[in-house]
Parts: sequence; structure tokens; C-alpha cells
Amino acid sequence: MDRMETTTEQRRFRRQPISSAVIVTPNGHGHDTRILDISEGGACVALPSDWVPVAGAPLKILFLADSPTPLMLKARVARVGMDHLGVEFDPVQDDSVRALLEGLGRPL
Repeated sequence: MDRMETTTEQRRFRRQPISSAVIVTPNGHGHDTRILDISEGGACVALPSDWVPVAGAPLKILFLADSPTPLMLKARVARVGMDHLGVEFDPVQDDSVRALLEGLGRPL
């Protein structure tokens, strides 16, 4: 009897692909990079070449989207990949995350 393996998406929020310029500031020093995808709970960020992140490290993400006022969100590094990192947004700013997603034209 053959067993087929299935992979189940266990994410709480659906990811939305995006390519948007951001600045991540883990320790007050900014690193230019791009958001690759985003959800209400976090984002996948291209790994800046001039920073070596550590899982659990707090950081701020400055979104530079077409807006007169840039938006800054607090997050923490959830995982580090070869060329990207996963960040988890601080839940106390859920309203700001929703506003960002709506501003990016992403329905919730």
C-alpha cells in the first residue's frame, strides 16, 4: 500500500506576493531591501547583503510605498533562509498592518 505525502499550509494568514522597497533597522542602522510577500502576521524579506540576522532579533521595517507618510512596523526575525528572512509583526499594531495591506491594494 502506497502512502502519498501531503503538505498542509499551516500559516494563520494568507500570503500576498509583493515587491516593495523597505528599510529594515535591527539596531538603529538601516539596511535597504525588498518585501517579497506579506500577510497580516508577517512578511518575507530579501536578505540584505550587509546584515547577518539572528532569529528572534527585534527590528523595525520602514515601508517606502507610494505614500506621503512612510509606515514603520515593529517585527522580529522569525527565521533566516539563504537569501531571505521571515519576520513576524508585533501583534499590537494589527490596525497599522491592515491599513498597510489595504494601501497596497491587497484585500483581507
